[in-house]
Amino acid sequence: MNSKSSRAEVVARFESIPTAIACDVFDENGWEPRALHADLRPRTALGAPLAGFATTIVGRQERFEGPDRAKLAAADALEPYSVAVWAGADAGQYCLFGDLIAATMQRRGCRGAVVDGGLRDVAAIDATGFPVYSRWLSPVQGLGRWRVTETEVPVTIAAAYGAPVLVRPGDFVLGDADGVVIIEAARIEQVLARAEAIVSAEAEARRRSAEGTTAQELLERYGHV
Repeated sequence: MNSKSSRAEVVARFESIPTAIACDVFDENGWEPRALHADLRPRTALGAPLAGFATTIVGRQERFEGPDRAKLAAADALEPYSVAVWAGADAGQYCLFGDLIAATMQRRGCRGAVVDGGLRDVAAIDATGFPVYSRWLSPVQGLGRWRVTETEVPVTIAAAYGAPVLVRPGDFVLGDADGVVIIEAARIEQVLARAEAIVSAEAEARRRSAEGTTAQELLERYGHV
């Protein structure tokens, strides 16, 4: 899964997998679903799938003057089929980036971003079709207030419930209108294969339901409804 072609294939396949199904696969295996907190909501490109391999970007609150060159370098270094995960839970209610950084990420082949902090220039980013999930919206820029300190390191982000979710570089990021799920790198292929099987079975179940099959009959045949 290290070549660009295989990364592209995995991303394309995941784009048709709902986050709900991915969570069901976790439950089937007795794993806690690794869903992020509901405050991390889709803000742009609503309805577009978010799918890609995590690249983490970390920062901290700090007063400074001049440009944040580390932020620019982080955006310039993003690879195709990545999702930029910005860990800025201490950032306050101002934005970590806006439309110019988003445009740079998109040109690099990045598939979207998850921002544990604020976002601005929503209309401009939305017009490009680049999906961004963020905790807040704010017109106040982070420049001079929050700077990038590290990239490609493990980060923790608040979970839908329970302990925070650990996101490592190379984990898979899947998002839709229901939220964002993180899939550990070692489980990507297993989750994807099982999720595709469930999607196929549920499509057949919907056809049978439309033909008059009862909920009890669907349960007997498919194991859940």
